[in-house]
Amino acid sequence: MRAFGLQIIKLISLIRYYKPGNGLKIFLNFLFSNGPFITIKSAVFKNEITLRKDQSDPYIFDQVFTEQQYDFPHPDPSSVKWIIDAGANIGLAAVYFSEKFPDAKIISIEPDINNFTLLKKNTSAYPNVIHIHGALWHKNEQLKIFNTEQKSAGYMMAPAEAANDGFVQAYTIAGLVAQFSIERISILKIDIEGSEKEVFEFNSDEWLPVTQCIITELHDNLKPGTSQVFFREMSKYPWMTYLKGENIICIKN
Repeated sequence: MRAFGLQIIKLISLIRYYKPGNGLKIFLNFLFSNGPFITIKSAVFKNEITLRKDQSDPYIFDQVFTEQQYDFPHPDPSSVKWIIDAGANIGLAAVYFSEKFPDAKIISIEPDINNFTLLKKNTSAYPNVIHIHGALWHKNEQLKIFNTEQKSAGYMMAPAEAANDGFVQAYTIAGLVAQFSIERISILKIDIEGSEKEVFEFNSDEWLPVTQCIITELHDNLKPGTSQVFFREMSKYPWMTYLKGENIICIKN
């Protein structure tokens, strides 16, 4: 009975946000999917969205589109020009931001090659999305995924002991700002399974001054002390803060 009730809530939410025709179609795509994938075909999206049933993809889709966890009252949507999407997974946040901020360029960074392949597929009709196979980190070095037994939304990164077929290149926020000549980071979305601790702990003064909005999840359960580091560095600047689902959303006053 509880599962049935949750499905009704999902349907109502999709209809609320995407109108009856689109909302019902998305819901039916989930309900009547066969095989290992769910294919979302809807006028809401510029291309088909592919989800893997055996990964966290359906859950993340619900977070992004059914629960609208990235929706917040932005004071000036027209000013959003550059979005960094770290921990881009299969591109669902990038699609959401593309629809919400169509004039923005979105740098989507994802370390897992299977996620990255699906990221490119799910954003194939969104030319404003820039794909980077790599991981956000506090310095440029080679990293590896060390907990591959987890589902792909929960992968964690660590320095690679030596270059090998499984290594991933690390990117810093300051490096991306320089590479793409970004004057201001309109939105920095960080969902990187604990690596936010290092990102905020080291050299955050290089990029926090030019960052207008931060959306992040904190993973003290994975790396104790993460929240302490985050709030210490964030306290140096004036922010308005919202809580939305699993996200902390901070916008500079």
